[in-house]
Amino acid sequence: MKEKYFLTVCTLGDRPNLTNCLNGLLKIKHASDQDIEVLLVINKAKIPHSFDSEIIVKFEEIRGYSSVRNRAVSEVSKNGNLIFIDDDELPTLEWFNSLVSMHNRYPFDLIFGPVFPELEAHSFSFREQFRTKLSKMHDGALLKQAATANMLIPWDLISRELIYFDPIFNLTGSEDTDLSFRLRKKGINIRYAKEAIIYEVQSPERFESNYLESRYIKDIANYSLVIRRNCSFPQKLWRFLTLVARITIHLPASFYIRSSRLNIKAHSKSLYVLISGKVVGKNSPR
Repeated sequence: MKEKYFLTVCTLGDRPNLTNCLNGLLKIKHASDQDIEVLLVINKAKIPHSFDSEIIVKFEEIRGYSSVRNRAVSEVSKNGNLIFIDDDELPTLEWFNSLVSMHNRYPFDLIFGPVFPELEAHSFSFREQFRTKLSKMHDGALLKQAATANMLIPWDLISRELIYFDPIFNLTGSEDTDLSFRLRKKGINIRYAKEAIIYEVQSPERFESNYLESRYIKDIANYSLVIRRNCSFPQKLWRFLTLVARITIHLPASFYIRSSRLNIKAHSKSLYVLISGKVVGKNSPR
């Protein structure tokens, strides 16, 4: 009996690459011998746009990263494996087959594949920073965390009701990092599918310094919130000491160097979140 896969995109419905993304998923559905459904969850009120009849379209009115992903999980329920990608990515049959191959090797583990920029760019993009780090990892490696930009969640975890995204991250992101930490606490492995590469269309703002800096600050702060909620006291203390040390190191240079000022701002916010448990840097959901 074939396993079922729900290829799932969560979106506001207005991204310019959404149609290309969905068409890529439909091509996979038609070309693969696997049992596949394409699921689109739109995170807003109904929009005046029609989609291919083969696509399952659902709407989640509560705005937020976690809410829309929880709606996708509830739609899949216990009926199959859930694969998340973003609405600005370019899925291929090779990508899907690589994810499935890793899932077949480790059927009860969460699977994560790399996300890289669509084209080599002269400017630095947010995704580019992960290429060197991920290229050093071997296929099937155990990871500490995974991102929903390229994630396979096996039906076993869904059927055991272990999969949910915390609403506290609705307007900030990092709901996938929080999920990763919670699953690892329960003894669930996260596996790296090195060949399951998916490419992301790079919009112009992804290369702008303001975007890169705000994303950097938000991610560091959110990471402290994840640690505060999921880790032991010694781990929290180590995070506290590390942030204090980084702030101290960058302080002398901050009068002259912009990157040092940025690091102080990011680590100070992260320290505040670690101590207070309050969410900072709220952004509109994608």
